Amino acid sequence: MNYRENKMCIYVKIKFFEAKRMTKISFSAGNYRPHFVIKNDSEYLGVQFVDGEDFVFEKEILGIVQPIYTETVDYGKLIQGAEFFILEGKNLVGEGVVIEKFETELC
Repeated sequence: MNYRENKMCIYVKIKFFEAKRMTKISFSAGNYRPHFVIKNDSEYLGVQFVDGEDFVFEKEILGIVQPIYTETVDYGKLIQGAEFFILEGKNLVGEGVVIEKFETELC
């Protein structure tokens, strides 16, 4: 699947934990694909970052993600105000909250 064909984007506020992740991330490169897990849930939701503010550890920053597996995974829980953890495999590296969902040709 070409992720860029999916026009749904999610605007998020995120924070990465310095003690859990060793290197910074370039969000606009489109190469960072972690999983979000809604707090008090266990389902892994694969996302791809398509843009974001400059990466800073332990500081809230804004980013835009795109759901990856829309044909097989229900992303309906990623609604405005939903709080989530950011995981790389089984490693918890950060947390965040959904600000809004939107459709655009930019994603």
